[in-house]
Amino acid sequence: MTSKALMKTFRLWLEPDLEVPQFSRLKWELVDVPLRDVLLGGVHPWMGKEQHPTLVEAVLKRLNDESAKLDDVEPFGYCHDVSVLTNYYDGKKPRFEQALETIHKGVRFVGDLSYLELLAMAKQRLTEAWNHTVALDLLEQAYPRFEELRRFLKSKDAAVKLSGAADLGRYDLGRILALDDFEGRDRLVIAQAFPNLNLRRTTFLDMVTDSQGRLRLVPEINRLTLTAAVKDPDYVHLVWQTVRENGRWRFRPDIGKSQVKRAKAREFAAKWRTDEGRLCFAATIDRLVQMVQEKAVAPSFPALNYCLDMAGPRATAEMPADRIQTFRIGGFPRSRHRAQYLKEVLREYGVSMTGNKAVLLRKLAKLAAEQYEKRLPDMEGYFAEHRFVRMNAAPSESAQLPILEEVAHVRNLVLTMYALRHLRGNAILEASHENNTYTPEQLALALVAGKVELAGALLRVP
Repeated sequence: MTSKALMKTFRLWLEPDLEVPQFSRLKWELVDVPLRDVLLGGVHPWMGKEQHPTLVEAVLKRLNDESAKLDDVEPFGYCHDVSVLTNYYDGKKPRFEQALETIHKGVRFVGDLSYLELLAMAKQRLTEAWNHTVALDLLEQAYPRFEELRRFLKSKDAAVKLSGAADLGRYDLGRILALDDFEGRDRLVIAQAFPNLNLRRTTFLDMVTDSQGRLRLVPEINRLTLTAAVKDPDYVHLVWQTVRENGRWRFRPDIGKSQVKRAKAREFAAKWRTDEGRLCFAATIDRLVQMVQEKAVAPSFPALNYCLDMAGPRATAEMPADRIQTFRIGGFPRSRHRAQYLKEVLREYGVSMTGNKAVLLRKLAKLAAEQYEKRLPDMEGYFAEHRFVRMNAAPSESAQLPILEEVAHVRNLVLTMYALRHLRGNAILEASHENNTYTPEQLALALVAGKVELAGALLRVP
């Protein structure tokens, strides 16, 4: 099967330096890559800004490795380590692109080079560019004290008369001096010819790319997470932790105690499996690619870590036990979360992500109020049929309420709003009772700001 399930990655290559063609500079572009090449060939799956923070560290580790440096030049300080200082809150460019720009500006690549060859290149470059300015720069660096500079210059031309540094402009130093006058000052000559020189072997590119120049740091990627794509009216947020085992891909759904998720997972398995698994099943790479191609699922790579060997997220499924069941309403986005997380939640619902944190919280409250009104009939129906009382403490085995699973990101916020508006005496949750002290949006804003909260668990009663 030909893979049309495309992702993004970086293609890297070297181009001759515009000023010194003997050296090369790093260039890059973002290109499409088949999912098959990501999984079986280890090509890096670029998922957007800051999705894989170890990527920068891993590339720099290879760039600073001794194998990427030139043996004969490195002892003289022309292969110093590269570091990338980035601003996490800048928001303009991903850290990896900032790293690529740092390498492009600060590192020059060459096939191989000895120190004597580098010195010969520097002398040739200065000889071709020799003039008053070049000679003056070398002279002032070689003789930083004016008296020494004057004595040296008069030894070259007795007619030179200097009362101060300003008098140097009266003479054509390019005629009075020659490059040979700085013989023995190799570091000075090299620095003048190639300022801030930092060299690496061109073979560095082979350490971070595949045969097509695509970014690649590992031979293969054997773990990924697949999330059900939002495309059906009865969408359920369902996730599969997927691992390559013995040439096949094992799918394990994360369903917890949700019967709705369990049913959806069985339906998915029946369609895509190549074995007899009802919940946990196996499929070929072709089937995996096809389900992504048909947008049944969206891939992500939370276990991809280039610096540590991570086992990755685990899928969970629980069987109901014979005990009195309690329920809880979990946490939700609020002011203590970082602005980037709030933006991700807003993006899931197509809400503008501009503004400072206070603006983002107001947008989140407005979104929750809209979802509250939209989902109110579902909640009224459920809580009219099921009655609950609030417990002050939440047992560790409390389950999530089996409702509103299709609005995963603001589900708990919306349910908390409903519970607070329908608690009688802060103890009995009744659909027929409603507290209108706050509007839905005001209540949502109070919750995300941490001014109001709902503690404990809910115990279902006959």
